[in-house]
Amino acid sequence: MVRLERPDMRAHVLRAALLAIDEVGPERVRVRDIAERAGMSSGHVMYYFGRRDRILVSTLLLSEDELAERRTAELAAVTDPREAVTRFAELYLPSGAKDVRWRLWAQAIARPPEDEETLARIAGFAGTWVRELAGIVARGAGAGVFRPIGDAERHAARMCRVMDSLASDVLLGLPGCDAAWARDQAVREIMYGLEP
Repeated sequence: MVRLERPDMRAHVLRAALLAIDEVGPERVRVRDIAERAGMSSGHVMYYFGRRDRILVSTLLLSEDELAERRTAELAAVTDPREAVTRFAELYLPSGAKDVRWRLWAQAIARPPEDEETLARIAGFAGTWVRELAGIVARGAGAGVFRPIGDAERHAARMCRVMDSLASDVLLGLPGCDAAWARDQAVREIMYGLEP
């Protein structure tokens, strides 16, 4: 058996946590569920994280880190600003009511982390989304595809808050509020006032 160093072991546990959360849901997942998927004892899992809530928050952070890499690569490959807005909305919003990343966000909102480092990382993720959308809007305006907007970052921050609200409707499974509906609503809101 290959012995993993601490950072690798933590990442191994978080990957197992993603599997367990996807299967059981973040509200019902137990440390034992994670430990079984990681091939470890519950005590060993707790050695690395201390509390179940810490595992959930750490899993959310891992998921956001991975999505940030994917988002940057995918959006860099999209040259049409309108297409970039649509792809941005798809990446931002949940894929459905069972979207693991968004269910983890709901747990973090219900039981916010208290340590400053984690809160700073969460704020950093939010800021990165805003800057990415502001960049798309600014590039579109620079290319003459969008009308110039006074403060692209302010517009982007407001649109991310709108998408948070749309995401809540998708997560709740409200009638007619699926991922495609949320994407269409988000694109319409983002584009409002940008069309020449």
